Amino acid sequence: MERTKRIPILIQQNSHLSTNNSKGQNGRVCFLLILCSILSTFFVFFSHHNLIFLDKDSWTGDTTIENYDPSMSGDDSVEKEYEAAVEKQNYKNDIGNNSPLHDQQDDDDDIVDKSSSGGMESNTAIVKTDDIEKENLSVTKDNSSIDVTAGIESYDSQDDESPINQDQHDQRRKMNVIILFPDDWRHNSIGSENPIIQTPYLDSLAKEGIRFRQHAATTAICWQSRATLFSGQWASRHQSYKLKCPHFANSQGWNHTWPAKLQRHGYHVGHIGKWQYHNDNTERFDFSSFFEGKHWFRKRGKDIAAEDYARDETIRFLRERPKEKPFAVTVAFYPPKPVGNSDIPGAQWTPKNETRALYDNVTIPEPFNHSIAFKLLPDFLRREKTAAAARWRFRYRTPLHYQEAMKNIYALITQVDQACKEIIDEVKKQGLYNNTMIIFTTDNGMFHGAHGLAGKWYPYQESIRVPLIIYDPRMPKDKVGTIDDSFTLNVDLAETILGAAGLRPAKGMQGRDISDLYLRKIENGKTALERKPWRQEFFYEFTFMDENFIPSSQALVRKKWKFIDWYMKNYTQLFDLENDPLELYDVKENAENANVVTEMRARLNQLRDVLKEPEKGCERGYYGLNISIPSTPVK
Repeated sequence: MERTKRIPILIQQNSHLSTNNSKGQNGRVCFLLILCSILSTFFVFFSHHNLIFLDKDSWTGDTTIENYDPSMSGDDSVEKEYEAAVEKQNYKNDIGNNSPLHDQQDDDDDIVDKSSSGGMESNTAIVKTDDIEKENLSVTKDNSSIDVTAGIESYDSQDDESPINQDQHDQRRKMNVIILFPDDWRHNSIGSENPIIQTPYLDSLAKEGIRFRQHAATTAICWQSRATLFSGQWASRHQSYKLKCPHFANSQGWNHTWPAKLQRHGYHVGHIGKWQYHNDNTERFDFSSFFEGKHWFRKRGKDIAAEDYARDETIRFLRERPKEKPFAVTVAFYPPKPVGNSDIPGAQWTPKNETRALYDNVTIPEPFNHSIAFKLLPDFLRREKTAAAARWRFRYRTPLHYQEAMKNIYALITQVDQACKEIIDEVKKQGLYNNTMIIFTTDNGMFHGAHGLAGKWYPYQESIRVPLIIYDPRMPKDKVGTIDDSFTLNVDLAETILGAAGLRPAKGMQGRDISDLYLRKIENGKTALERKPWRQEFFYEFTFMDENFIPSSQALVRKKWKFIDWYMKNYTQLFDLENDPLELYDVKENAENANVVTEMRARLNQLRDVLKEPEKGCERGYYGLNISIPSTPVK
């Protein structure tokens, strides 16, 4: 029999409340006085703090964004004391709750091959229903107010567990959610962008949903991007810089992720495939099957391709799930990510022979900026010992290396495409398709030889832009099959998932529900986009421990301009993306761009300072942060 899951008890104490210990001569009178006093105390306490008892399966709340009045919340000293205590405990737990599993095996990953099925236990909770307050910053320029958040939102109160009033938006409640999440897959590695690549299922999914062509990762490296997926936070906030120290998944941090919040509201939540962080994962998901680091596994005496293994485990999740509950599952495919290092052309990728044969008679065009652009890079990016330059020599240095690598990569992409189709075929077979949101996206892009580089990390387009396709049964017909060029980000996915469940963002999330771009959500006669326009720019960040291996960077990205700050190198770049989409020519020294450089430099500093928080600290290793993000403006 399934165990009932409840939310942990959070007890708040207030020193100015006390039980009246009046003494009476008569025992009966004394008893009545004490009883009345106790009842009065509880009434005052819960009225004053707007608290309710919450059981996650039966909770309904009246407090919403529409009717919340901050002036009714009263003295917030208890709230501040509690938050301070939580932060103190978080630090202790973040230091102590880590368990290394394996040694490094690949690019920036570690091999983990284990399967487990476990649940998160909790108890009845007292939850404050104060609404989420967002910091909304603005600057004045030419007498106009400019939103400076660039998608950065700050939620400073406890989670608002009240559901969104979805009826007025004609939305389904508690939709199922499937996140299809391969590794190292850049934005144009799908058939609808590149006719050489065969991805028939993803192309058909885009025709039934929306493809977001400008979608980007706010930090282009596997594990930090995954932390952003779950937490809905920029890396500067979740600070999960180390593989053995995932702050977002430790202690109270996990309670504010979308999987934990969905579980509190009755969802059956699973994770399949790559997790990457070196910690105990068995208590975070109701169903988990972790494996990564290979393109092939040996199971029950047979070799099975990694994407087929992920497919089989996902179908097992779908068939074994509690049928009375909505579900959410992340399918974290390892391919087409390379495995290991090798001088042999194409040896880091091992697709099936029959899939590879689809590309045997094709010549993959080399990128236009394969060679010229490398000479135009800053000197510190052209050094042989940098990761991106060194890996280019391993993977792409000759025409044969390039052809074999790209054909194998494309074959793996085709295999993942087929696995995605077979997963969704099972969803359709179970009659769930019309109440299931499907999100296809990836953790980061890849250079694939562009700029004479391999890998990702740097804030150039090939590295930061990734595909995003969303199928949403709520989608109006005029939006189905369209392409949207809005700046959507991986930091938005957490709120999008919660929105599909009819839930508000969790504490600390900094993105925005992407469905605002295709659902009208009319309130007071205005759509979501009329009430608040979508972002026109975004902040990118990447901080690493070894500046000689992977230089750290920050960037401000707009449709026309990209300003990059290599802040540990005291070097900046400006690219005109409209006229130079391949980012070949740095135009920051052009006199006509002086005002652009000045304005974007100031804006980047402002956004960085919005994100900057005290370092959470962690002694455990693997690619940790041993340098500080600058708090002074770049010059």
